[in-house]
Amino acid sequence: MPPSTPAPAQAMHTSGALDPVWVHLEPYSSLPQFPSLTRAIENIDVCIVGAGIAGISTAYELVKRGKEVVLIEARDVLSGETGRTSGHLTNDLDDGYIEIVKKHGQGGAKLAAHSHAWARDHVGKIAEELGIECEYRKLPAYDVSQWPVGHKDREGEMKELREEAEMQKKLGMETQFDENLTVRGWTGAVNQRGGLVADNQATFHPTKYLSGVLNWLKQHPNFQCYTRTRAMSIEEMGIEFLGLGHKSVVIKTEDGQTITAKHAVEATCVPLQKLSVITQLEFYRSYCIAVRVPKGSVEDCLLYDNAEEYKYVRLTACDDKDDYLVVGGCDHKVGQEDSLPRFAELEKWTRERFTQAGTVDYRWSGQIFEPADYLGFIGKNQGCDRLYIITGDSGDGLTHGVLAGRLIADEIDGVENQWAALYSPKRLGSIVKTLPAIVSHDLQINMQYKRLLQTDITDIEDLGRGCGGVLNPKLSKPLAVYKDDEGKVHTYSAFCPHLKGVVCWNAAEKSFDCPVHGSRFSKEGICLSGPSKANLAPEDEAGKATQEIAAEA
Repeated sequence: MPPSTPAPAQAMHTSGALDPVWVHLEPYSSLPQFPSLTRAIENIDVCIVGAGIAGISTAYELVKRGKEVVLIEARDVLSGETGRTSGHLTNDLDDGYIEIVKKHGQGGAKLAAHSHAWARDHVGKIAEELGIECEYRKLPAYDVSQWPVGHKDREGEMKELREEAEMQKKLGMETQFDENLTVRGWTGAVNQRGGLVADNQATFHPTKYLSGVLNWLKQHPNFQCYTRTRAMSIEEMGIEFLGLGHKSVVIKTEDGQTITAKHAVEATCVPLQKLSVITQLEFYRSYCIAVRVPKGSVEDCLLYDNAEEYKYVRLTACDDKDDYLVVGGCDHKVGQEDSLPRFAELEKWTRERFTQAGTVDYRWSGQIFEPADYLGFIGKNQGCDRLYIITGDSGDGLTHGVLAGRLIADEIDGVENQWAALYSPKRLGSIVKTLPAIVSHDLQINMQYKRLLQTDITDIEDLGRGCGGVLNPKLSKPLAVYKDDEGKVHTYSAFCPHLKGVVCWNAAEKSFDCPVHGSRFSKEGICLSGPSKANLAPEDEAGKATQEIAAEA
C-alpha cells in the first residue's frame, strides 16, 4: 500500500503516491530534465502544453517537418497519465467495434481500426529508427468471457465475442474467434477457455520509449522544453477573415511568463477551458498491480475479459529470474467510490487464474477519459482556428496520443487526412446519437454537488496520521485536511478551482479527487490532473509552506 508520507517531490514526478511498475527499470531520476521557463517567448510556430505521449508525439511529428516547437509541462515530463498506463498498443479498442459502428458507421469504425493500427506500428518504427530499447514487440490480444464454463451468462458473452470477431474481420483486422483458446500459464481452476484472437498487436515500456524520443528532441535546434511551467490561460488573439488579418495564440504561465505562437496544442488529457468538450467526457480511475511470475511461465500476450469494469493483463521485464505480470481493471468514476479494495480484488483475481504468481511489488492507479461516442477528440477546439486539443482516449491513450501527433501536424501543415473528421472536436453526428447518455451523465455529475452539504470528518482530531478528508463546518466553507505522520495538520480549500466541486480523499493515492470533472490534487494541494489549471488554495501556513516545498522539490 502507499508509503505513509510520500516525499514532497512525488507530486512533481507522478500523479499519485503509488509508483507504477515502469520505475523499476526507468526511475524518475533517469528521465530527461529540462529547466523552467523564466522569460517571454515570441513568434514560435507551435506551443504544446503537456509532456505525455500525446504532447511528445506531436512535438516529434512537427519538429520532423521543420516546425519550431516549445513544449511546456506543469510538473516533470511524463508525470501524468502516460507514466501510469499499462502499456498496451492495440487497435482492438476497449469499447468494441460493434458499438463504434453504431455511432460512427462501418466506414468510421474502419478508419478507427486503421488509425490505431498505424499508431501501434509507428511506435515500433520510431523505436527502431532512434535506437530506443523499450521492450517493443508484436503479440496477440485475447478477449475472453468474464464468466467461466457453466455460468448461465457465459454463452451470451461468447456470442458477443463471436460477433465482435466477425466485425473486426470486416474492418480489415487480423481477428478470429477460437472456441478452444487457452492462455499458456493460466493454471488456476477458473476455466474461461475460448474467445477472440486479434493478431499483430503490440506492447512496450512507455517511459523508456518516450525518454528516447525526448532525448532525440533535446538535441534538435527547433525544440525547446520547459518543465515546472504551468499554463494558466490559453487564448486565441487577433482576427482573420477571407485570408486577411492575423491570429496567434497566447499562453500565460503561473509565474507570469508569456508564450506567443502561431498555433497551440493542449495535450493535457482534458482541455483547460471550462466548457470545450468536457461535457462529452466521463472520468474514471483504473487500478493496476505488478506481480512476479517465473520467466517464461505465462504466455506473452495481451489479455482482456469482457466485464464492464474489465480486467487486462500483460507482461513486462523484471529481472533475470522473473517477469512482471501487470494486471489491471476495477474501474470506477473519479472520487465516487473507495479506492483501497481494488488492489485486493485484482490480486485475488490473479491468483485464482495464475497459480505461479509471486509477490505483488507494485500497486498504482491511473485516469481514463471516456468520450460519450467512444472515440477521442483530436483537432481544432470548438470555436477555434489555431488552438488544438487532444482528449478522450477511452483507455487507448497510447495509440491515441501517437496518431494525434500525425493528425495535428497534418492539420497545421494544411495536409488532408482521412482520419480528421472522425476525431474532430467539432463533429456533431455521433454526438447527437449519444445525447441521452450525455444528459444522464450530466445529471449524475450534478448530483456530486451534494458534497457541498456533506462532511467526511467532524473533528480534525478524528483524522488518522497520514490520512486526509474534508471537514465541512456548517457556518464556513469546506476544507481539505491532511494530517502528516507527525500529526501536523495542513489545510486547503476543498473547492476544486475548475467548477467548485468539493473534493474527496483518495486513500490509495493520497490525493484529493474531484467527483465532478475528475481534477486531482496531491496531499499538498498540487494539481495533478485537469481540467483544473490551479492548485488547491492553502488555508493555513502549514498548507502554504508544504505546497511551496512540493512545487520546488
